[in-house]
Amino acid sequence: MFRISRRLDYGLQLMIALANDPENRPQSTASLAEKLQIPLPFLHQIGHMLMQAGMIKASPGPHGGVRLNKPVDSITVLQIVEVLEGPITLHPCPECNSNCARLDACSAQFAWTDLQDVVTSHLASVKLSSMALTAQQLPIYSLALAATAQKVPVS
Repeated sequence: MFRISRRLDYGLQLMIALANDPENRPQSTASLAEKLQIPLPFLHQIGHMLMQAGMIKASPGPHGGVRLNKPVDSITVLQIVEVLEGPITLHPCPECNSNCARLDACSAQFAWTDLQDVVTSHLASVKLSSMALTAQQLPIYSLALAATAQKVPVS
């Protein structure tokens, strides 16, 4: 069955939370885990994978935490998927390539290839910045954004 893993779901939520800080300040993993309701050890595991890929950066110290390491407009959902889950392969035959003995007899290969192309194209077209904007309507982000806006002096 084709399913979105909990790791991918949590990883995308983490990236959206980081993208919703307009100043890109380091956020503690403990506070992120609490706000997003993600078990802290699992958040650390996901964060480590995203750090290894260069998508987020960790800052040590009492005011440290994690933050985006790339501009929010340059990150796609497909990139996040591939970091956390590997390349998308929807085809049911793992050996399906030009050396496959059944290649000429496989009547379903075109459907799976087309579906994979549609899924990867869509995920590549969705930017983290647009997901972050949509998520700003959720209470966990709208309250934080309102608090940030009150700190900014108006001239």
